[in-house]
Amino acid sequence: MTWTERRLVVQSAAHARTQHAGLHERLAKAQAALSALNAKPASDRAELATRAQAIVTRYRVTDYLCLSFRERVTRHTRYVGRGRPGPHRPPQMRETHTWTVCVHRRPAALARFERLAGWRVYVTNTPAPRLSLAGAVNCYRQEWQPEHGFHRLKGGLLAITPLFLRDEDRIRGLLVLLGIALRVLTLTEFVARRDLATTAEKLTGLYAGNPNRATTQPTAERLLKAFAPITLYRHDTDTAVWYEVTPLSPVQHRILQALGVPESVYAPPAAPLIDSG
Repeated sequence: MTWTERRLVVQSAAHARTQHAGLHERLAKAQAALSALNAKPASDRAELATRAQAIVTRYRVTDYLCLSFRERVTRHTRYVGRGRPGPHRPPQMRETHTWTVCVHRRPAALARFERLAGWRVYVTNTPAPRLSLAGAVNCYRQEWQPEHGFHRLKGGLLAITPLFLRDEDRIRGLLVLLGIALRVLTLTEFVARRDLATTAEKLTGLYAGNPNRATTQPTAERLLKAFAPITLYRHDTDTAVWYEVTPLSPVQHRILQALGVPESVYAPPAAPLIDSG
């Protein structure tokens, strides 16, 4: 198979600023942690080097910090034997070796990072007349939306795995059914969020244990879960049968309004009278 690709080299100024801020924050934290090691000088250079390397690895700044270790030798004089110093007590010189870590930033590595920050390479096989440079970049920035939908097929109620079917026709049918369900969830979510954005409202009452929490980006799962408490009751007597539905709550009214669904779908069904004769 062969195809023609376009490679789009784009820099985002906002993303570059985010990368700059993130790197310098990590550098500051790493240098502060390394300086804290010197509060109590180490007697073992290898142990100090291991601890220092763990810090730069944790903050992902290995390429931007240069570590060196400085030895300090302290000499102490003590006299052999007990008692006060005197001409008959020979002195003895003892040395104590301690190590501290010195850290310096790598200017060349930092300059290279700042030069490349924010740059991305996008690849597409869509021709330019159909998809412009700006349109391609916008599609890539919005790709999290379809990915969010496909994530539902990896877990939750629409999870494909584990798959216990072996017949190919049944597997194909299951995938078609899950695909339809995914489209329904995605459309439900899109319509509700669009309505909230148009009215500049926030929806409350969707989070269990926190009824005052508001959101402008409700998920389809939470919207559907809000209708779980609705119950249909059937009443039977000798002469009649009638039905009763749990009254809709304010949040349920608002969801139906946002989705453009008439509230009559939850009206109790009419039942004919029973002929007692």
